[in-house]
Amino acid sequence: MEKLIKNRYFYFIKIIITATILYFIFRKINFHQLYLSFIDLKLSYIFLIVITAGIKIFIEYVNWGHFLKINPEYNPKKSEIFNSHMIGHALRFLIPGGHAVIGKMYFVKNEKKLSFMSIGIEKFFQIWMNLLFASFAAIFYFRRQFILPTIIAFIFIIFLPFIIYLLKHLDRKNNLAIYFRQYWKIIPRIFIMQILYMFITIFQYFILLNNFISFHFFSAVVSIPLILFSNLIPITYAGLGLREKFAIEVLAKYDISSETAITVSLTVFIFNVLLPALIGLFYIVKSKKKEK
Repeated sequence: MEKLIKNRYFYFIKIIITATILYFIFRKINFHQLYLSFIDLKLSYIFLIVITAGIKIFIEYVNWGHFLKINPEYNPKKSEIFNSHMIGHALRFLIPGGHAVIGKMYFVKNEKKLSFMSIGIEKFFQIWMNLLFASFAAIFYFRRQFILPTIIAFIFIIFLPFIIYLLKHLDRKNNLAIYFRQYWKIIPRIFIMQILYMFITIFQYFILLNNFISFHFFSAVVSIPLILFSNLIPITYAGLGLREKFAIEVLAKYDISSETAITVSLTVFIFNVLLPALIGLFYIVKSKKKEK
């Protein structure tokens, strides 16, 4: 009961923080210009966002399947992998900070302890890839101010995945040895898929920005990861407000208006977060009906 009250307290705090940030953002925004920015989005670009959002879901689905197979004795059905993954999208959206995403382990027939391990490693790799791209981007974005610290940070972050392997030495009874062997088998595939995933996200921002201005792809590579870094700061509801604030500040260097930055950021949010969450909600309802 005490934990439930604590969670509700944090939920309320995040709603307040989200509303506060959005208030300070929108009080400086020209709403007419913001409306025109959304209206000016080309249908061809929206179509590309839909396609790339679908590809991203597929990559997440493939990766989730790899993470589940850290347990070599577990051979899940494709439908089970996909359904639980989409449910994870819904849970991550419903609960601020995404902590409820661990609930998706109850929608797979794997041993719960190992499913929890799979979710933990999945989350680790998502955070790691965000940090890797953000630190690389920072080298160029802040090259005149913090070149040496950003290079050191980038090199350090590269080797973070080895931390999980070091945990092997804490397992004195070798109960987890088989899972660590599986871990090294999936790393190359996960690494490649996660890099592809990040580049697709960067591409989404890139094509939307080019709806309004001529924006080079390398400029996107050294700026968009800094915006995505906001996803690692779980102080707002579903990242709302903080992500838009990051977009405004980061893209201002390229003389991109606040209205354009918000339009692009919210469009990506709608197709990458909101719509997958709605699909996941459908699978939650479907699962509940089966239980009855």
